[in-house]
Amino acid sequence: MNRRPSVDPAFTFGVALIISAVLWYPTLRGTMSGDIEITTAGIRYMLALAISWAGVYGVSSLVAMYASQPRRPKPAPPGVKADTPQRRQDDAPPASTPPAEDQTNAA
Repeated sequence: MNRRPSVDPAFTFGVALIISAVLWYPTLRGTMSGDIEITTAGIRYMLALAISWAGVYGVSSLVAMYASQPRRPKPAPPGVKADTPQRRQDDAPPASTPPAEDQTNAA
């Protein structure tokens, strides 16, 4: 079963309605004062609703995609216990070198 991240359509539409009303508010004021015709105001609102819905849906889809289940960890290599921490190659002890002689002031 392929689980795709989903977006709540009611939430998306509700947020888009609020944003479109905010975007359309200047047109509403112009319509109420008689500067803009009612049909032009309606078309502007429909455009504001469509643009705001597309934007909210896009952002919500991105958030849902990133919030989906993370990848499963890779299985341990054969012969190694999964709960045992492994050493990095950089942590390997250096090749054995003879200890430096203690040089004290002999003079």
